[in-house]
Amino acid sequence: MARISKKPLWQVRQTKSLLPRDMIVVEVASFTFRFIDANQLRQCLAYYQEKIHPSSRVSATKLASELGEDWREQRGWEVERWFERLPMYLLEEPKRLKVIKALTRALNLAESGKLQA
Repeated sequence: MARISKKPLWQVRQTKSLLPRDMIVVEVASFTFRFIDANQLRQCLAYYQEKIHPSSRVSATKLASELGEDWREQRGWEVERWFERLPMYLLEEPKRLKVIKALTRALNLAESGKLQA
């Protein structure tokens, strides 16, 4: 069973912030997802709803169009995107389905305003 909650940002990151913000925390399949807002949660849910993922490789022309011609200085090869940092075991079918169910429930709670701290 997934645990879904809303926690103050300083409680999750162990640093005090001048901006009082809450994070959406979803614990499922021995992993804790942390989201700043419902938009991040929606992007993660869309990623897990795809059964087959395309290559994580990004072409130089796409990077140049998004970041500009100096993209090599801005983004080194060692930089990972958010979905490349997720553990691979979450993409196994039984766990992927649990993650989808938990993230969908969390998104519904967040959008309806019923998510409690």
